[in-house]
Amino acid sequence: MKTVFARKLVTPMGKTPKRGKEMNAVKVLENVYVLFKEKILDVSKEKPGDELIAEVDLLTPGFVDCHTHIPFYGYRAKEFVMRSQGAKYVDILKAGGGIHSTVRMVRSSSFDELVSFNYRFLNEMIKRGVTSLEGKSGYGLEIETELKQLRTLKILNEKHPIDIFPTFLGAHALPKDKDPWEYLEELVKNFDKIKGYTDSVDIFVDDGAYSIDQAKWYLSKAKESGFRIRLHADEIKRTGAAILGVEFGAVSVDHLLKITDEDIDVISRSNTTAVMMPATSFYLGEEYAPARKLIDSGAIVALGSDFNPGSNTINDPTIVMHLAVSKLKMSPEEALTAFTLNSSHVLGISEKAGTLEKGKYADMIGWNVSDLEAIPYLPAHDTVSLVVKRGSILKNLS
Repeated sequence: MKTVFARKLVTPMGKTPKRGKEMNAVKVLENVYVLFKEKILDVSKEKPGDELIAEVDLLTPGFVDCHTHIPFYGYRAKEFVMRSQGAKYVDILKAGGGIHSTVRMVRSSSFDELVSFNYRFLNEMIKRGVTSLEGKSGYGLEIETELKQLRTLKILNEKHPIDIFPTFLGAHALPKDKDPWEYLEELVKNFDKIKGYTDSVDIFVDDGAYSIDQAKWYLSKAKESGFRIRLHADEIKRTGAAILGVEFGAVSVDHLLKITDEDIDVISRSNTTAVMMPATSFYLGEEYAPARKLIDSGAIVALGSDFNPGSNTINDPTIVMHLAVSKLKMSPEEALTAFTLNSSHVLGISEKAGTLEKGKYADMIGWNVSDLEAIPYLPAHDTVSLVVKRGSILKNLS
């Protein structure tokens, strides 16, 4: 057994997601010992006789990044510069950029290249306190490459300490070489193969992506096959995708930059989680999703990075926390709850992760700052002193 001493411990509590005002209700303990093996055995004021591995100023749960686009291959730096100089997405597409450039690179990469390329990102993220994350397919746009991405996620999960939860996003962009309806039918025909890798299906419903009618048909088939449902919704234009997600009992609707007050009302009365990704708005110079309205209306709100090669290459959770507080107007406590307990709920692991309490996995971050407010206040600083994943010490600078 091992022990960490925390001068301050801050954590949400429970096994179910928090909504509305509950998101602020974190537990704060001072001068406590956390006793653990793979799971937390006790949180106590009394010093146990077991090995003391670290003393930290602040201890929080590990971050759970519930929306990333790992695995991908290659970069799109020229596209970033073009956008910074005023190029529109259509101009970038004409120059050979956009999502289809990543599709070409992922299709041409070998399985081993895809694994090694993305392993480095996992190393970056775990050093910054990400202990669980979601990864998506979606850069194949044909079934064999989509399955290659899912196999990559399986191997990465086996090889890397981070717990990785795969999502099938075959319906990401519209394929260039097929009718969208025919492509969706092809994906549905392969649901049995896909089920060997994941229980979650996502679809991008927006202007220039899949339509509401296409999503209705596809999600009906996915639900019949027993998949959990997620949606990229209302990011570019208000299409009604968020409401569609609620109607289908989706686990989450993600992005939500263009939702209306009517959409917020529907989401807040549902059990569907609204996933905010402020780093993407920052990266693209776009407006931010209405997190404050969602929380004040009683919605379940989670945070994710949306780490991907095109619209957001930021994977540092302290930057996401900074933007959640400064741009989404969330309190530090709400942001912590959104990025731990609520995001773990999106991945279906809130009964065993997302908080620091007896019986949950020992997924913990030690910080060399004394207060929760310092995490968003010091984005990208080297404030993480300890990372523990399922009881294994992955970083210890104390």
